[in-house]
Parts: sequence; C-alpha cells; structure tokens
Amino acid sequence: MSSQKRIGFIGLGAMGKPMAKNLLNAGFELVVYDINPDPVKALVSSGAEAGESAAETAAVADVVITILPECEHVKTVYLGENGIIQSAGRGTVLIDMSSIAPHTTKLVAAEAEDRGCPFMDAPVSGGTVGAEKGSLTIMVGGDEALLEAHRNILETMGKTIYHLGPVGMGETVKMINQILVGINIMGIAEAFTLGVKLGADPQVLYEVIRTSSGNSFLIDGRVPNYILKGDFDQPGFALNLLRKDVGLAVESAKMHSVPLFLAGQVFQYLTMASASGLGGKDMSSVIQLMEQVTGVEVRSK
Repeated sequence: MSSQKRIGFIGLGAMGKPMAKNLLNAGFELVVYDINPDPVKALVSSGAEAGESAAETAAVADVVITILPECEHVKTVYLGENGIIQSAGRGTVLIDMSSIAPHTTKLVAAEAEDRGCPFMDAPVSGGTVGAEKGSLTIMVGGDEALLEAHRNILETMGKTIYHLGPVGMGETVKMINQILVGINIMGIAEAFTLGVKLGADPQVLYEVIRTSSGNSFLIDGRVPNYILKGDFDQPGFALNLLRKDVGLAVESAKMHSVPLFLAGQVFQYLTMASASGLGGKDMSSVIQLMEQVTGVEVRSK
C-alpha cells in the first residue's frame, strides 16, 4: 500500500471506474475526473477527490492515468487547449491505458516528452470482470525504468504486466490481440450457427468442442455465459469497442501495406452488427446476425 504519489485518474467508464476503485482500496491518494458526473460522485463517496476538469486534475497530480474510448478523445484530452500536457507540471508521469492506434500514442508521447512529462502506453485486456478483480493483463510501451518505478501502481489494477518495448508497443500488441478476438468471436458465431442449423444440440456442441482442438478462451467464456443463455446485455466487452479495435488494426495495416483479409471481413461484420443496434451489447451478440439470416437460435434448451 502506498500513498506517496498523488494519482489523477481521467476516464471513469466501464473499465476506468473499477480500476480507479482498486487504486483507492490500495490506499493511493486519488483525484478523479470524467465528463459523466455519476462515477465521479461514486468514487468521491469512497474517498477520492473530484477534479474540476482533465486539466485541473493533471495539474495537481504526480501521476496521471487516462483510459478513454478512442484516438480523438485521447488527442483532445492530452493535446487540446487546456489539456493534460499544457497543465501537467514538469516531471509528471503520464500513463495512457486507452486502446488506441500506435501512431496516435507516439504523437501524444512526443508532445509529452517535449513538455518534460515521461509517458507510457499501457492498454489492458481482461474486460470489466478483470478490471473489478484487479486481474487485468497490462501491456506497457515506454522506458523500462519508468515502468519499474511505477509497477506498484499498475499491479493494483493488473495481475500480469508485460514490458514490450518503446512507446507504442503496448498499443501494437493490444491491437494484435484484438484482431484475434474479432476473428475468433466471428468464427464462433458462424460455426455454432451452422451446427444448430444442421440439427446439433448447442449445449452438446459446446461440451464437445471445449474438450477438442477447436476450443478457445472465448468459447469457454462467451458460449455458456452469453450465447447459450441469450444474455448479451450483461457486463462484458461492448461490440462497438471491438469494432473500434479491429478498425484500428485495419487502419494500421493500410498505413504499412499489410493485407488483412480476415480482420477486414470481421470489421465489416461488426459494422453491420453495430448498425443493426447491437453496438452496446457484448461482442458475442454478433452471432445474432447469423441467427437472423439462418432462422435458428444458438440457445440451451
């Protein structure tokens, strides 16, 4: 437990709020800010201090942690007028835990370094459950000595912490992970829908596959707990967020002339699902596209 460093935490959404709560529970002094006042009030009731803005939060912190939805939010909060970089004192450590494009991270990091603020990108994996339990995987890009000096902060939020190289490598590895998530969840949707259409019992199908070579982390987690129950509104990982992440991969691949056939198709599937109203539901809800087309439902009897 430590209270030596005052942490400013900006971005209190589905992931940020429980991550900030874990820092509070560990005894860190916390100043929090979000454009939505509700999670701010909830954390203040648990002992945090409310920041008036992102800029004011950064101005009073030794370490600033951000976890924001998209590249444009990160650029606005860091680089905008009265943003973090203008307001943070020289030497303030900046840790962005958003999942964004590597080139955006490098842009922000360069501005931060010019200001005299050391910067790390540290995107996470593990979903809302991992955020609540403090068991996230954290992928860090930046100076290794900087990571080690702040490892105790990250260990409050994550169980597994990887140093992956210079700034931008955390985002790169997270993006690669998300390509595989997208391909896997779409493969599950197609395979299970076909199986049920051909007469297989979805529960039996799941039990056979989970002990066979086709099994995966997502089959073990999403099929019994979301798909077979038909419950896509419970906490998980929103389809729109996966669409954003796969889209970042497609964008990065375009910049570097790397063909992504499967990821490109997955992005279109996710875009169609989002346009049909599934964007706020768990990513496994993409199976409902296949169910609508085939006229079957992959549900336990």
